[in-house]
Amino acid sequence: MPGLALIAEEFNDSVGFLTILVGIEDDRNAAVRITESVNASFVTVGLNESVAESFLRHFESGYIPETLLIDGDGNIIESIVGGDADIYRLAIENALSTVRD
Repeated sequence: MPGLALIAEEFNDSVGFLTILVGIEDDRNAAVRITESVNASFVTVGLNESVAESFLRHFESGYIPETLLIDGDGNIIESIVGGDADIYRLAIENALSTVRD
């Protein structure tokens, strides 16, 4: 998530960020600790096991971490597996250029 926190700061005027943590039902404070450890300025929520299972069925890759770029109409523009800041940046720039065109 550190890469995502930096990207969120970089694009904070044009992109909204939300992190959904799964598999933390045994430790409700995990989301807070993880978010604070990287000084994330975006919203982070945790899901209980049953909601997480339902949520994860909608991911194409089945892998975590997976980042979804979603447009204003709720359409998935791109799915990114992993957590590389350069890949996030390029995908967001490409998505924004498509929206602005």
